[in-house]
Amino acid sequence: MLSVVLIAAGCIKETFPTGGTITTEQQLASPNALQYMVNGIPAAMMTSGTAGYASQYGYHADFGIAGIHMMTESMLEDFTVSGDLGYFWFGAFFQNVSMGADYIYNAYFWDCYYAWIKLANDVILMVGEVDADTDKTVRTALGQAYAYRAMFYLDLARLYEPKQNKLAPVPEEVLGLTVPIVKEDITEEVAKKNPRATREAMYEFIFSDLAKAVEYLDASVNTYNIPTVGAVYGLYARAYQELGGTYHELGDEAKSDANYLKAAEYARKAIETSGKTPLTQAQWLDPKSGFNDGSANNAWMWGLTLSVENASNIITCVAHLAPEAIWGYSVLSLPSISKALYDRIEVTDFRRKAWLDPDYTWNPYHENYSPANGYQFAGMDDALSGYEQWGITNAYQYFMNFTAPYVNIKFRPASGQCVEYTEGNVADRVLMRVEEMYFIEIEAALRTKGVGEAQKLLNDFMRTYRYRTYDCSYAASEVSFIQEMLLQKRIEFWGEGVMFYDYKRLNQSITRGYSGTNFPAVARFNTEERSPQWNIVITRGEVQANPALDGLNNPDPTEKLVPWAE
Repeated sequence: MLSVVLIAAGCIKETFPTGGTITTEQQLASPNALQYMVNGIPAAMMTSGTAGYASQYGYHADFGIAGIHMMTESMLEDFTVSGDLGYFWFGAFFQNVSMGADYIYNAYFWDCYYAWIKLANDVILMVGEVDADTDKTVRTALGQAYAYRAMFYLDLARLYEPKQNKLAPVPEEVLGLTVPIVKEDITEEVAKKNPRATREAMYEFIFSDLAKAVEYLDASVNTYNIPTVGAVYGLYARAYQELGGTYHELGDEAKSDANYLKAAEYARKAIETSGKTPLTQAQWLDPKSGFNDGSANNAWMWGLTLSVENASNIITCVAHLAPEAIWGYSVLSLPSISKALYDRIEVTDFRRKAWLDPDYTWNPYHENYSPANGYQFAGMDDALSGYEQWGITNAYQYFMNFTAPYVNIKFRPASGQCVEYTEGNVADRVLMRVEEMYFIEIEAALRTKGVGEAQKLLNDFMRTYRYRTYDCSYAASEVSFIQEMLLQKRIEFWGEGVMFYDYKRLNQSITRGYSGTNFPAVARFNTEERSPQWNIVITRGEVQANPALDGLNNPDPTEKLVPWAE
């Protein structure tokens, strides 16, 4: 298989999940209709082929929110591939090609999120008005729908609101615009002339949904696989952080400070309400449950589960991100951390063991191998047996497929199952960890209380939860502290789809081209500030269907980045 550029032929039809999901007719005919509808939202976010891109275009990156996370990660500076780029289905984002309105790649964000918004809107419309006497189950379902919808619009606002950059300058009339708001009771006439909402209108709408979610959800419920009050507070924190950073760049310090103070307030409420605690070393590195099982730790505030019925063999996150899974693409593409970032991880930091050290491998035949290397691997014997079942009798071939420097073993196949995809693919996907709330507090403290307070908070977090000798006192200016804070956050959230929004908000550059880089030559991009890719372009089909968007799209960033050469 070779990854190819797929051109959208006209308007891309909005599609809805198939396989394990429930039709509207079934929902309305069932006594449990409301619960079916609510459960359909997270199912759609994880289902293989959720947007119809796999069936319509043969696009195997069509696995919902986890695919979107890999798309955003592929536009940054820390995520690369050590294997065959032809098996990496996110090459358009990785190589800055086909990013305009005429291609399916950026359209994926739009088609997924608005399909999911439709599912949330259906629940909100079906329930209608509620009060204190309304059945608790109904109130809870409504609260979850509002939480999901707020999350979808917050992601869309951050993806599509353009930030100024040098390589693809944004016209003045487009600055400050997000995406159209589609409410549950929208008419067809309004939908056909629905403009991009301003930043202010969008966040007012998001905060309204979040307030309703808090009102309707049961604060005593604290499971990770449904929206909870703690997770809603986390969404508040993300939204206020985004606004704080935006207004800081615009020079409106009064609005910036007000929003950053709110971000800190809600981040702390999220920590305390959720009762969550950061991942331990054992949880992070567990070969069976590492970053694939939200029930195996107390850090995940919100995550999604994947059922066997909704998972194909190769259109799943595990198949694309967990190289130990011998059936997937990732054992061939080998998703890896950048050399530059890996080299900056302290050797005493246990997170370093989430990627293979270039100085030794886990291969027992390697001269540097010893149990003291500290790597734990999932199902090695089963994997070797699996290869033998496929007629590959040389165990060394399996080892050599997997032992490239910097390859990630952060994301594991479910239950450590490396051979049977029906079991190994059904991994949970994290949406929010409590660690993120600590970093939101740190950034807010920097902007409102100064470097000293931010240093204290970062030192406290790192020394308590990551390694005891950490010290960020060298980062004494605001600029240097931001870089140090982001360094630790980049290590912490590699591959989770978190950092895209930080890079875009804080006007960060990317550096992929340098001596010794492990990026392929076609993707060695360096920028002085934001990458133009981060202003996602609205799909041509939507512009054609909604004239209110005509002339107000984000600039096409295609091939604006030029590969670095030694």
